[in-house]
Amino acid sequence: MNAPGWLVTDAGLRADGWHHGWTTSAGPDFRGDPAAPAMAASMAGLCAGAGLVAAAWIHQVHGGNVLRARAGGLAGRADALWTTEPGLAVVGRGADCPLLLVGGRRREGGAVWGFAHASWRSTVAGITPALLAAMATAGLETATAIALVCPSAGPCCYEVGAEVRAAMLAARGERAAAWFAPHGAKWRLDLWRANEAELLAAGLPAAHVGNRRHCTICGGDLYPSHRRDGAMAGRLAAFIAGPGA
Repeated sequence: MNAPGWLVTDAGLRADGWHHGWTTSAGPDFRGDPAAPAMAASMAGLCAGAGLVAAAWIHQVHGGNVLRARAGGLAGRADALWTTEPGLAVVGRGADCPLLLVGGRRREGGAVWGFAHASWRSTVAGITPALLAAMATAGLETATAIALVCPSAGPCCYEVGAEVRAAMLAARGERAAAWFAPHGAKWRLDLWRANEAELLAAGLPAAHVGNRRHCTICGGDLYPSHRRDGAMAGRLAAFIAGPGA
């Protein structure tokens, strides 16, 4: 099957056998109510374009909650979703916030995969380690896991206030100071580095942590950006499904 022009994939995840990808601004519209029929229609368009059997998604709320998907459709309110169901893709939506795709093998055989919506609030809440901990309950062998940070706001552009830095240091410890650079009266936050660090701290090998390093704010209009385009910004969708799905 030939992928549509609005679908992008990563060489590392492809080489490891994961069915995955993310959409550009030319793809289906993923704005709006996650429970609305329009969202289900957009997910159906993603499935058709990407050759997916079924897709599960969540109402993302900028927190630390993780859910397990057992069937397609809206799974609930959370910021990470994972599954072991054959043929089922988990899908996240973003327009500057990093989306992390993670897949690995299980001790008893088979695979487990998931995604995290790693906004600054979700990163404060520990969404990335929470996702990996949840996947571990299904037998994830962390050393086999491979992860990717999809296109999102980069440290070149993502500006936050002192209150964000204070919240991050309080929640994630002094090591989080390295994720910030002063920028006038504010700070530039490197959510790429933050979530790479969380993945490594959880036990993923450094060679298994990828990052597209494409800033959605200054990297042109290939991807939607809420900070650049405001309320009119669309949303990209990133998905992962098990090998062979």
